[in-house]
Amino acid sequence: MPRESIHDTIDRQARRAIFEHALIRVENAVILAGAILLAFFLPNPLPGALPWWGAWTWLLLGAAGVAAMAFSSVNDPEEREKAVERLFREKYNVTGLHDRALKEKLKKAEDYHIQIKAAMEGQKDGILKERMQRTAAGIYDWIGNMVRLARRIDSYRGDPIIKGDRAGLRESIPTLEARRQRENDERVRQQLEITLADQRRLQENIAELDNRMQRADLQLDSSLAALGTVYSQILLVGSKEVDSDRAERLSSDIANEVTSLQDVVDSINEVYDYRTLGSGR
Repeated sequence: MPRESIHDTIDRQARRAIFEHALIRVENAVILAGAILLAFFLPNPLPGALPWWGAWTWLLLGAAGVAAMAFSSVNDPEEREKAVERLFREKYNVTGLHDRALKEKLKKAEDYHIQIKAAMEGQKDGILKERMQRTAAGIYDWIGNMVRLARRIDSYRGDPIIKGDRAGLRESIPTLEARRQRENDERVRQQLEITLADQRRLQENIAELDNRMQRADLQLDSSLAALGTVYSQILLVGSKEVDSDRAERLSSDIANEVTSLQDVVDSINEVYDYRTLGSGR
């Protein structure tokens, strides 16, 4: 089963939030209050012409009115897009990051996002604009994965256990090696060799994690540059010289970048649990 995209997840949450908000709107409260009052004081306004009309009819009409208001709100594209943007900003932002460089990269990515949305809104209405708006949904996944990746890098860099192990191993390994050279007791030498092997293995694992995080940081730089390229391409789309094939290629480029970022995030998740500040599986 394919994984739900970040945009689709946010969109689903936005629909639910809009629906819940719509149910408690003042207008709906007025509709329900009016239906209840009519059901109590005027159960049948025309008993001769509408003998079947009863208090329950007013209540049904009130409920139908509330449902219609809620349905209209959920299916309002502008309202839903505002909700998606709000929820996305709440979940995917620089809050909690300590590394200044990572913050600057994400802020630059958000600037591109804002400019891309503005460029979309400035295009002429038509099939190409609709296609580009669907393409732009991938930008949410793009930046969302950049945020997720940055959080893992930031957490790793601040991990006190990793920091302590890295510093401790730089001192303990040479000390153990020197002690092994001086030790005359064979059993003690064997234990020192076992301890050294364990510490070297740990040092190699930390070095591999360091390298992986460095590659992830470089991936952020690459993704940020690619995002700038996408922005320039979107500015070109819609001009007289550009046809819909460019939009299709742009959509494919965005999808490929999202997949690449997701792969990096998944690879880090396999070896480091950033939420608990320590090595994972």
